[in-house]
Amino acid sequence: MKTSCLFLLLSLAVVGARADDLPPINAVPTGLALPGKMIWADLYTKNPAGEIQFYTELFGWDAETITRPGGNQYNILSNHGQPVAGVVFRAAPHGDTGQGRWISYVSVTDVSQAISTATDLGGKAIHPAKNIPQRGTQAILIDSQGSLLGLIQSSSGDPADNEPGVGTWAWAHLSARDPAAAAQFYHTVIGYDAVPDAREGRHDVFLLNSQDLTRASIGPVPNRPEAYPDWLGFVRVANLDDALAKATALGARVLLAPKSTEPDTRLAILADPADVAIGLVELTNPTALETQKP
Repeated sequence: MKTSCLFLLLSLAVVGARADDLPPINAVPTGLALPGKMIWADLYTKNPAGEIQFYTELFGWDAETITRPGGNQYNILSNHGQPVAGVVFRAAPHGDTGQGRWISYVSVTDVSQAISTATDLGGKAIHPAKNIPQRGTQAILIDSQGSLLGLIQSSSGDPADNEPGVGTWAWAHLSARDPAAAAQFYHTVIGYDAVPDAREGRHDVFLLNSQDLTRASIGPVPNRPEAYPDWLGFVRVANLDDALAKATALGARVLLAPKSTEPDTRLAILADPADVAIGLVELTNPTALETQKP
């Protein structure tokens, strides 16, 4: 997606409901601050109803629609009662086929400071820091290479570092034109300890660590004409092959066939029925992500 389209996309605002309508990240406050952990995602789409139907059927998520004065809606997707994502309507920018996109949110200790630091390094605030009474403070930035990432300081604390449950966000990966520069950017802005991924045996793949856990990875943009720098979130599924079969039956297509990234993890990438990319990950050893250490 071209940068010129991002402003129109996001001018609809990450918060599609009144500020006091959004639920907290945690119904029961945790008191935890885990900077660097991905704790939320918003899906911008021209077809909220179709996307909601797809994800509720695929992951078993529940959906709740919040309608604000004027009729605009913000949709909350929950996994067994725990909110995990929002769905926001957006019209296609002029001249853009507009398939939509997921935007992941990372926990930070100070949203305004993170935006200021990112700006000094060539990033830009697409949606400036905004306080939302029950949710906390959140914003969206575009990094120095054109990737979108949300920032959030949760007023109810961050979810605990338990093993990611089935139906929750378990991983994130950034495709960057210059992975080493991106690793340095996020080290400075978020505070990640960015280290080369020895498992890959490549100098251009990095792991992003915080609180002695690996949170995400960075690698080069795929060598395809349509590829561009972007973050991609991965949802944990119980059985990857079953999930892919179900997704394709619901109208999705497979972008990356299942692969093992290590002995305990299998992943794949889908384009959902609206052609929005999302990752799926299966833990063949249920404690694999919980016990990863840098």
